[in-house]
Amino acid sequence: MSPHTRDSLAAHLLDEILAGRLASGARLPPERTLARTFGLSRPMVREVLRGLAERGFVDIVPSRGTFVREPRSTDGARSLDTSYRRRNTSVRELLETRMMVEAYSARLAACHATDTEIRAMRRCLDDFATTRRVLERARLDLAFHALVVRAGHNTVIETMYASITSLTFELMLRSLSDRQARQASISQHDEVWQAIRDRDPDRAYAAMREHLDLTRQLYAKDLERRVDQLALRELQRMLGPSVTLEGILDDVARRHAAFQNAPGVADELS
Repeated sequence: MSPHTRDSLAAHLLDEILAGRLASGARLPPERTLARTFGLSRPMVREVLRGLAERGFVDIVPSRGTFVREPRSTDGARSLDTSYRRRNTSVRELLETRMMVEAYSARLAACHATDTEIRAMRRCLDDFATTRRVLERARLDLAFHALVVRAGHNTVIETMYASITSLTFELMLRSLSDRQARQASISQHDEVWQAIRDRDPDRAYAAMREHLDLTRQLYAKDLERRVDQLALRELQRMLGPSVTLEGILDDVARRHAAFQNAPGVADELS
């Protein structure tokens, strides 16, 4: 066997994970075993494992070991979100993206959604209709749209949507503070859900496009504004000048990630 290096060990473990020979949840061999097998020092092996953890391929659990992590739709999304913000993504750009991704996802959801996913969507909408807090409405609104995308069972589209969830949430803060827009959203959400429940892909596609078109009309005067600037203005209007967008988004990201990666979406909503 040719001598191994830190990079060759990392490449070997990554290949084992990507090929499925190390399945999600599988425990990697202990550091000492890897060090002995590959002729490397334990600090070098530890550095390789940390690198895989930072890239999202494994979880290192103290006193238990290193485990292959379940792939998540949010993997890689944070770096894309940062890129969007650095490029000053506008309301118009985000709405155009949502129209493409979410309308087609509604069509797919009408074809592929499970009964559990359809029930979870219904629970989101019921809670959305009764809550009085704008932040909670926005969280439930985001959860509903994310469920529609997830129910399409297309991992590429789901990952694409995960990269714009923070920006989408910021946009929702503005629209959901408008009473007329909120009432219209309730009925339009219902139309999307009913079409998915009835397994009618054309109607689901049209209903989602109509819903997103209402959002475009609401933002007619702000289409070229940066999304984060618009959201901060709305948050400060609702909660005062001391509120920070970063604090709100961190909380939403934690709750959204937990929701998306729960074993059963229905249980998470109960």
